[in-house]
Amino acid sequence: MTLIRQGDTMIAIETRSAVIPFNGVLAACHVVADDLSESPWEHWDEFEHEAVSLHKLPDEADPREMQGYCRTWDRGERYVIVTPRENKSLFDYYRENGASRQVAAEMVALDRRRTTAQLVKWYEDGWQWFGVEGQFDALGEEYTASVWGIDDEGYARDVVRMEIALELAGQLEEAGYTVTDLPEHHGMTREQKAERFQWRKGLQCWAA
Repeated sequence: MTLIRQGDTMIAIETRSAVIPFNGVLAACHVVADDLSESPWEHWDEFEHEAVSLHKLPDEADPREMQGYCRTWDRGERYVIVTPRENKSLFDYYRENGASRQVAAEMVALDRRRTTAQLVKWYEDGWQWFGVEGQFDALGEEYTASVWGIDDEGYARDVVRMEIALELAGQLEEAGYTVTDLPEHHGMTREQKAERFQWRKGLQCWAA
């Protein structure tokens, strides 16, 4: 910091390097707990299902042999998770990308099994939400970005944290700084970075 006296006033002039290492920006981004109260299937619309109480099943059915059988982590209630057998939009997606009708149907069935397995895991183990916050201070200016509603801490740490750091790097570059040692996969234009960041933020609104 440089001090300059002007009459009866001392003027403080703060300087800093115009070159900022990317690791310093990344270090300013942190995974934090999110107090989002919604369940994952309320937050995202691709997990449509019904939790069927055991007394509603046929007498001859053994729920323990069903893929969707679960016992809730908080109340010990037992259900069978039932997901829709058909998903026309997903079926059409596979067909449009070259799959035969049989292969498309098999892929839809595989997706249904994976969805059911994920729902059972949430019912039995519970869930936790995370957010990623980034704040970088430079000469009294704060550069900030954040994303919330992430259900996987590892994904938040390894993927979203990098995206937030890249967003901050873009803001710093727009302000005139040079950010060095950007990751190799950073080959995006500033517009593409902004679009990617807005897409990530948009994921938070799927349930709206």
